[in-house]
Amino acid sequence: MKLNVKKKSKRLNDMIYYDSNTRLAYVSSGNSITPYVKKFSNKSRIVSTFSFDALMKTIIEVPKTIDEGDVDTFLTESIYKQLNMPTDSNFEMYYCKVDSGFDADNWSYDVYLVDDNYLENAYSDLKEKTQFIDIVTSIPFLPLVLYRTNRLDTISNHIFIFIGDSSGTFTFYSKGELVYTKILSSNIHKLRVEFNQESSLELNSIEFENLVAGKSPHVADYKSYLDSMLNKISRDIEENIMYVKRVYQDLDPTAIYYGMSIEYNEEFLSFFRDTFLIETKPYNSLSSIPVNKGLLAIADISMTYASYLISNVNNDIPNFSHAKRPKPLSQRDSSQFVAIAAGLFVLSLIYPIYNFVMMNFYSIRSDILQSSYDSEILPKAEQYREDENRLNAQIEDLKKQKDEVGMEISNMRNDMGTIRSWQVEYIQKSKVLNDILQVAENSNVRVIKATANSSGDNRSLVVELNLFSKTQQDISDFIKALNDKGVYKNVITDRVIKIGLEEETNSNSNAAGVARTIANAAANIGQAVSDAITTQDNNSTIPHEVEPIPANIDLSGNEELDSFVKGYLNSIVRVVVR
Repeated sequence: MKLNVKKKSKRLNDMIYYDSNTRLAYVSSGNSITPYVKKFSNKSRIVSTFSFDALMKTIIEVPKTIDEGDVDTFLTESIYKQLNMPTDSNFEMYYCKVDSGFDADNWSYDVYLVDDNYLENAYSDLKEKTQFIDIVTSIPFLPLVLYRTNRLDTISNHIFIFIGDSSGTFTFYSKGELVYTKILSSNIHKLRVEFNQESSLELNSIEFENLVAGKSPHVADYKSYLDSMLNKISRDIEENIMYVKRVYQDLDPTAIYYGMSIEYNEEFLSFFRDTFLIETKPYNSLSSIPVNKGLLAIADISMTYASYLISNVNNDIPNFSHAKRPKPLSQRDSSQFVAIAAGLFVLSLIYPIYNFVMMNFYSIRSDILQSSYDSEILPKAEQYREDENRLNAQIEDLKKQKDEVGMEISNMRNDMGTIRSWQVEYIQKSKVLNDILQVAENSNVRVIKATANSSGDNRSLVVELNLFSKTQQDISDFIKALNDKGVYKNVITDRVIKIGLEEETNSNSNAAGVARTIANAAANIGQAVSDAITTQDNNSTIPHEVEPIPANIDLSGNEELDSFVKGYLNSIVRVVVR
């Protein structure tokens, strides 16, 4: 099962890298990788890589009912059946769970395995020199340790291309996990043979490397053949890039790490960068020390790979070694039984002494704790109780003060609401009076008194006007003008009299004539108002007849007004606003 825990590991000093292809060994010495010429021993820590084409890969469906501890056994049995392998054959296996979409019944596992017979043949020379080979892996798995040790970020999608002496590999990683790997048709030996055939040269390995590295004086003469070689490699790579983009559409490659086992010209990187439009970096840059050959970079990364795997027992990177070093006693399954047995034996010897010592220890400790309780804890507890009671009393007092303040605030808000309502009503009354007085001024009537009365809940508002006019038509025009505005519910007259009638009727004999004159004037005004009303729309609520209300008007206190209104009509008009 894959883990995503990132761990840091230090390089083990006695680590040796063994190249299974050239059968040469290398060791890290200072800031460089140098050949290892000393004699091997069983104490030597050895790591090696083998050709990826020796690996077999298959996908096996594991029922979800299988316990995780039994997955290894289930996969082993399935491999024998699925690949028709003889039951007496042995192999080294690495597997990891993959996301293959929703499947309610099965888990999918990628399984990589290599036959032990291949490993025996590949490492027969090394097995003659040492008994153990600690770590054996293949180049496509090396980037795993770069992600686990934070030397590569686990956000991007990386392509790793390595052209070895006898094989080349294309590997695609996404977010630090292996997604796709494929063997390339290009390798150093094949490229050299094809170059010699096209150029009619017979370059050996060293001469070919110097030419590829740009160190030969004849590079310009054979540039066309080098370009042809690059085109072959790029077509081989492009085929796999297109496959990755087609199958894994949401995983767009962000960088390519290109390397060859031999030294090569840095212009190769520019060629691939322009061809694939993907940032291309040298594979050698993944090494922890400066190197000029991909083979040395593989050696350095392999040593880091082995150091990480040895230092971290619970790891998730593959090891295909068929000659692993036995685990230390502390890591073996039997070590738990031995440790438990030894512990029980020691406990059986010291148990009586332990009981005696612990009994005295707890007795002394109990006396110390009781003394501490009586002298320190109990007085503090009493003090805490007193403080709690005092605080509770303060809390109650503060609650009462809060309630009183809250009541004052509530009363104040009510008073402010009343004042606000009065202000709004005053403004509304002022606007209505101003509007009515403007209409009166334009209607040839003079208002000597205007009173606005509203109910207690402000739902009704009635304006009472005491006004004078010269003619009945002026009063009718005034009432009609108010109705035409369409903003008042009703306009009515309560009283209509003519001023100065007493002066025309000084004798008792003319009293009846005066009364008839007043009645006739009032009736004429009422008829005029009734005629004006008939011109309004049907929604008007003005009564069709105005009943005259006789009343004496005392104008003795205002001689100027008395002289002005002689012979005028006086009327009380009520305007119902709402």
